[in-house]
Amino acid sequence: MKKIVPDPPRPLISTPYFTIHSDISPPDAIAHAGQLLRVVVETLDDHCRDHAGEPGLNLLANANHAAYSAYVLIQHAKRRLDDAQDGESFT
Repeated sequence: MKKIVPDPPRPLISTPYFTIHSDISPPDAIAHAGQLLRVVVETLDDHCRDHAGEPGLNLLANANHAAYSAYVLIQHAKRRLDDAQDGESFT
């Protein structure tokens, strides 16, 4: 016998996959984000090298460039924060 009514959708997971500690300091958050982006850049770079010449790599190369740019910006911000904590100005 065939079912006329489809199964209802599964309930959404209410437990987040990733949470941020509310007491993490901005410099620590920036450092962690920088490390995550570094891993993304390395993974994309490895994949593009392993599959060089295959179609469709332009999108991954663009994603790699964007991730690397974000990584460099985070590293710059982290250096500036470290300098500010050491008493230097933002000029």
